Amino acid sequence: MRHHNSRPLVRVEILQHKALRSLVMLLSLVWLSACGDSGMSDLREFVETAYQDEKPEIDPLPPFEPYKAYKYSPEENSDPFSLSNIITNLDSDGATIGQRPDADRDKEPLEDFPLDALSMVGTMSQKGVPWVIVQTNNGTAHLATIGNYLGQNDGKITNIFPEEERVELVETVPDPSGRWVKRDIELTIDE
Repeated sequence: MRHHNSRPLVRVEILQHKALRSLVMLLSLVWLSACGDSGMSDLREFVETAYQDEKPEIDPLPPFEPYKAYKYSPEENSDPFSLSNIITNLDSDGATIGQRPDADRDKEPLEDFPLDALSMVGTMSQKGVPWVIVQTNNGTAHLATIGNYLGQNDGKITNIFPEEERVELVETVPDPSGRWVKRDIELTIDE
């Protein structure tokens, strides 16, 4: 035999459960409020009176200088958007214009890392050939010599100076106009 009025019974149980939960929360709040002061009045008094007579010294504000607007005059100044401002034979730092790097060249392992993830940790010489020991940011050490590549900008090692503990390389990077320029970089042993 089925009982058809089971739904109202479930609702009553849910309401009783919610009422019990509300009662527990109310009793918890009453209990916590009874513990409210618990000897904190002396601390409150100290905070209110501790530095009442002492005033901090504040430096005066620096004098305010009014903004001087710059008025651009196209008759007197060059057009800032002209390509002639970008295209020159040399970059501003004197780097010469080079060719696009060889995209078909096989990449070397140290070209997977940006230069700031590589550190020079030592040099050595084998049969008169200088070598540099380079450590990656994941702790792996690699040997490289003149002609090897480092970094993600086609940085080719041009000189190794074991006595001075430094390496020179030339990177090929695009400039703002999209042309390829050569940039000299120097790595030294991190102290």
